[in-house]
Amino acid sequence: MPTPPSAHVLARRLTDALVDGRVALAATDPRQRYDLFHLEHAAVRHAVPKRVNEFSAGRAAARCALSELGVPETEIPMDSDRSPIWPLGTRGSITHSSDICLAAVAWDSDIRLLGLDVEPDLPLGSDLVPMVCTDAERAWLDTHAMPNRYAKLIFSAKESVYKAQYPYSRTLFGFETLDVELDLARDRFSAIFREEIPGFPLGTKIAGRFLIGHGLIVTAVVEPI
Repeated sequence: MPTPPSAHVLARRLTDALVDGRVALAATDPRQRYDLFHLEHAAVRHAVPKRVNEFSAGRAAARCALSELGVPETEIPMDSDRSPIWPLGTRGSITHSSDICLAAVAWDSDIRLLGLDVEPDLPLGSDLVPMVCTDAERAWLDTHAMPNRYAKLIFSAKESVYKAQYPYSRTLFGFETLDVELDLARDRFSAIFREEIPGFPLGTKIAGRFLIGHGLIVTAVVEPI
């Protein structure tokens, strides 16, 4: 797999490709350990070293992104549902793969929905495709070369949409809740809710973008107010 560029370079490329000027994005290395505030450290005090590194990298990336909004360095505790508690007036999303961690943040007065996901650019296992993809998605995959690679892209798109909607619905749901349509020519996708979720009626459509490169699949949902 290709080695990703430096965190700073990748963050800039992703910002240009996936988000607009109202969203700040930063990257860190989840193989390293970064400083944590007290409550953050307490949240992972029993975790294995790999998890502590990933968690600290996520918080470090989030603080770096928040600084671009002018937010002073601050603690980002973990809520009871394990989601980040963002500073008042902001929203964000954190994601990581084995060698890159990304965080995107924005003022909630500017951006309504924000979700981000990164995955290694590897095909989704054939045994997982029926779990992740709906009948309509599998029918589409059957008409394309590299169906398992695009199945991984559908997986990532659903992860981004889930992260974007969760602050509103506080609802867990499975992959079957969404139908994703990929626009490969424009590096965009749309996700349609196949069932009603609090705040998202049946048929609600959420748009997103994706970028494939540097051995990674990255998807993002950014919906302005």
